[in-house]
Amino acid sequence: MDNSRLEMLAEELGASEQERKLWRKLLLASVSGATGNNLREALREPLLELLDELEPAALGAKLKLVIERVPTFPAAELLPAVLELWGEQRRKRNQIQRELEYMFLEMATPIIRIWTEVLLVPLTGSLDTDRAQAMAERLLERASTARARVVIVDVTGVPVIDTAAGSFLIEMFSAVKLLGAEVILTGLKPEVAHTLVKLGIDFRMVAIARDLEDALRQAIAMLEEEKRQRRQIAWWRGNNFPGEGGEHGDI
Repeated sequence: MDNSRLEMLAEELGASEQERKLWRKLLLASVSGATGNNLREALREPLLELLDELEPAALGAKLKLVIERVPTFPAAELLPAVLELWGEQRRKRNQIQRELEYMFLEMATPIIRIWTEVLLVPLTGSLDTDRAQAMAERLLERASTARARVVIVDVTGVPVIDTAAGSFLIEMFSAVKLLGAEVILTGLKPEVAHTLVKLGIDFRMVAIARDLEDALRQAIAMLEEEKRQRRQIAWWRGNNFPGEGGEHGDI
């Protein structure tokens, strides 16, 4: 097929100037006389760009037309190249989708350090099972890394929590406690409180605050109490009280 017919076919195939340019590039590569690996490499770049430009079904239909119109078109070389490139594109798209989902999750559920050793998790929107589980995993990782002593979970912006998501929250509270941090829950609506009570939450596991200001006040008080206890233990040890080594002193 001469260049003028290839040009006409490219014009027919392309819905835009950019697409016509890519088809022209692919068609010229197919009749360039290259064989084997050289042919596959020549076809690879325009195919990859066409995959970015077109949906798979549209690309397949147009490639079928090319094979019908160009008797010498290397269909045997084309099919493996298309399958390979489509696999690569799908993996890239899946990776991008996962990265976007993670980014949106972080934006929707930020974990903010608002005080020394205090983390705030402000939840907004509906809290389904998948989101609750992902948020719990992120929080536990962040609480461990930041060596948080108090975690404030603010559910003011959550209209409702289903039973599955509520179960994840309760498990998250338990896990945070196991990491050595206290949990303060604030912003409870009657519907959310009802769900948690129905699930059997042990409210000894968490402290309840009226609002965020009250939660922060409680968090600071918890930290101060912990410091006071540490100073008291240090004083006991420094005065050689029983069980701490050294001579026994009078109590």
